Amino acid sequence: MKIFLNVLFIAFGLIAVGSISMLGIELNDTRESVENLNLPVVGEEPGMIKYRTKNGNDFSVTFKNERVVYMENDWLLEEEGKEPLFTEFTFGKTSIADIRNEFGSNGFTYSNRLFSSTGTHLVTFNCFEFDTAKNEILVTVTGISIAEKDEVNESNISDKLKLLAIIIGDKDYLDKIWGEEKTFDDTYRKIQI
Repeated sequence: MKIFLNVLFIAFGLIAVGSISMLGIELNDTRESVENLNLPVVGEEPGMIKYRTKNGNDFSVTFKNERVVYMENDWLLEEEGKEPLFTEFTFGKTSIADIRNEFGSNGFTYSNRLFSSTGTHLVTFNCFEFDTAKNEILVTVTGISIAEKDEVNESNISDKLKLLAIIIGDKDYLDKIWGEEKTFDDTYRKIQI
């Protein structure tokens, strides 16, 4: 009986963990497996395919040596597209304060990715390393519209910066494209899913 309960506990533990994926695609999957997605292609370059998801957002996949190294789900600011492909967060509603509360830290930032402008938004990138052996990084891109920037101050910025994109990237790939220099939150720790 004791063995049966242990096996049952392990099985349910494995099921509850889930995979770190978007639309069933995980880091290190083959390009061929990604090309089987039944979604409209809205852009393609060597090493990258951009799809339009069923809820109207963009899903970009980047390859290195024909393997997935980077996935990005961008909210196109439409109400019907508020559900991202990964996490229980909500585009346009979840704030960086909510994300910090969920993960218990501000994560880390790549030094050259602190703040950026998209033309319509000022954005910031907060990164969280998954507690797995697969070298996966979750990047939450939060921002505020440029029109609202004068309403932001030190006391409300954490509540004003709302989720605009989710990225899952290979740590080595991100270090290569964004640089190895990082700033870690004092309470930084790896995250569990």
